[in-house]
Amino acid sequence: MKKERWTPLAQTVLVLLGALVVTNVAFLILVHTGGPFIGLTIYLILLIAIWRGRQPDYRPAAVGGFVGLVIHILEVILVGWTTYPLLMALNLILPAALVPAAWLANKDVLRAHPNR
Repeated sequence: MKKERWTPLAQTVLVLLGALVVTNVAFLILVHTGGPFIGLTIYLILLIAIWRGRQPDYRPAAVGGFVGLVIHILEVILVGWTTYPLLMALNLILPAALVPAAWLANKDVLRAHPNR
């Protein structure tokens, strides 16, 4: 069976997940704490699952992005900005973009395959 082409929304989801992986790798190198390692692991698993999925399901990426966004908002509220504000801002902006992109990509999949 020939693999379907990636839609622009699917490509956006993959790029956002890749950017979140890179951001968390950089954060992990700089701060040596468990938070970036957890984020890196989750986003990497989501990236691999979507990349290799035969029938892509973007709902886990939407949920992962939402959870990541909530965690980072709470972190900013409770702890404040880190000494690396650019990385913290990316950890807020990228999941905020990932949630609607993954949700819309999943709607496209459901529209293309109504029996799913």
